[in-house]
Amino acid sequence: MSKKYLCLGAIALGALCIGANAQDSESRLPVTLGFKVGIPVTSMFSASNTDFLSNTIPGSSYTTAMPRYTFGLTGEFRLPRQFRLEVDGLYKRAGFANSGPFAGTSDNFYQSTGLNVWEVPVLIKKNISIGYVRPFIDIGASWRHISGLTQYASIPGVSGVQISQNSPAFHNRNSFGGVAGIGIAFKTGPVTLSPEVRYTRWANESFQANGLRTNLDQGDVLLGITF
Repeated sequence: MSKKYLCLGAIALGALCIGANAQDSESRLPVTLGFKVGIPVTSMFSASNTDFLSNTIPGSSYTTAMPRYTFGLTGEFRLPRQFRLEVDGLYKRAGFANSGPFAGTSDNFYQSTGLNVWEVPVLIKKNISIGYVRPFIDIGASWRHISGLTQYASIPGVSGVQISQNSPAFHNRNSFGGVAGIGIAFKTGPVTLSPEVRYTRWANESFQANGLRTNLDQGDVLLGITF
């Protein structure tokens, strides 16, 4: 019976020590998991007035919209000398539209394209501990994958809305790029908050057409929430 109580007391003491260490210093767990949310500060596309399809005439144009959000999961792995390896899985919704006069008619055509954008950045992060506040810089590479592409078209002389799973402007489903960021992390109770400004430079364009280009420069403001 005494051994039982001794074991229970040892477990309780260990739990108290772990709790105290978690309150007084950075968690020593080798892996930290959490969420990422953010706002893109650059549009995925740039557009200008131009011809679009061979059966259109000058005056057709693209329009694009800034993605409203990005979100996903994040994981950090402890490395020696206050380095960390961060792996994110991020999602955003993007799209563009095109309209203009239709050749041989006085009517306009209209096309709207939506797509899912998945990004997987892998970063080496350097922490600088200053009490509960930890400035950091990170650098690495990212992979981008396009899925769920759907194009809706309204064409003069054709009844109903035409739906396609492709676009003439679609060139690369996968892209790779370099990433760099700077931010600050601080603990609030059991949660660590990590606001960050991140820049990505993509090596190739996912979409390209006369009047539509994929921006190779990408900026995001992100907030990491880890436990």
